[in-house]
Amino acid sequence: MNKRFGTNYIILLLVFFPFLTECKTPAAPKQKDVIKIMSYNVLKYGDGCQGTANEMHAYLKTIINYTDPDILGLVKVEAIPTGPNAKGKAPIAFEDSILAHALNAARADKYAVCPFSNAARDNNQTLLFYNKHKFGFSSFVTLVSDITDINMYKLYYLGSNLPNIHDTVFVYIVLVHTDSGDESDMRDRQMTELMNALRKRFATLPNIIVMGDFNLRKTNEPGYQALTNNAEKNYCFIDPPFLIDKKVSYPGNWDKHPERFSVFLTTSTRRKDKEPNNCGTGGAAKGWYDHILLSPSITSNTNFYHYIAGSYHTIGNDGKRIDASVNDMPNKAAPVAVLNALYQMSNKYPVMLELGIND
Repeated sequence: MNKRFGTNYIILLLVFFPFLTECKTPAAPKQKDVIKIMSYNVLKYGDGCQGTANEMHAYLKTIINYTDPDILGLVKVEAIPTGPNAKGKAPIAFEDSILAHALNAARADKYAVCPFSNAARDNNQTLLFYNKHKFGFSSFVTLVSDITDINMYKLYYLGSNLPNIHDTVFVYIVLVHTDSGDESDMRDRQMTELMNALRKRFATLPNIIVMGDFNLRKTNEPGYQALTNNAEKNYCFIDPPFLIDKKVSYPGNWDKHPERFSVFLTTSTRRKDKEPNNCGTGGAAKGWYDHILLSPSITSNTNFYHYIAGSYHTIGNDGKRIDASVNDMPNKAAPVAVLNALYQMSNKYPVMLELGIND
């Protein structure tokens, strides 16, 4: 090829095919709203071990006033009895008490609560609350009843073109609290049962968020792998700090190397055992048990909801809690009143992320 001709040919390619010089990831779509999603293990809230209901409501009120979530999943709530022989030490209608004296006390007339179940007859359960000015409740179903109930809630965004509601407006929330302990066998089974239940319901994953306390010690546990790395690559959930924000990388083992995950650790808010009470565990931040996983339809930026990059965080954790309680100073991750409320409320940190509503 003539040298001059070759140079001109390359110039023409760069002019008419500029993508040859730079590959860009598609930008996130314009958003008309932001939805804040929060998951929180509240350590048998309602059984009286940590304090009276009114005291615990006041702590949660402080936390909610600060975090202001639109969808809130509480796991490890003390089981709420629904009849004379039902399991649970929480007061009857405790969910309404949480609404009135914690959530709506923090944000007036904002929240509603979904129905709940306890078919497994466990001593604790999950509850889902939502911003009733942004979402409507459609239905719920118990996907798994093994040790505890794993429920899926179907909500729809109210800002859509109602009544011509379409499938992408729905978002499904699955709340989990899996079996704890160093051995993962039982929680592996629970997560496998969850994935099998989802496969029976959906040919492909719609907008689904799976969140709660997974009690994970490391990412190569079979249960976590069943959710995030199974053979059906289009049927895997995404853990944002790993695959989107890329703040950490696989494989992860916080039992051996908590320092590599310090800003994401969720267990424990308390350095000493039996302080401030005999409930829960101490040991400071050492485990990342609480996660929020997203289906590919949410992370692909194409299906009404999209993950806002960098929004996933552990509330109150400044990354310096490995040998410190959440309220040991200095900690600028949240106001002092919130740090104290986190310390009193639970031995777990809440986790949160944001979704954009596509314009």
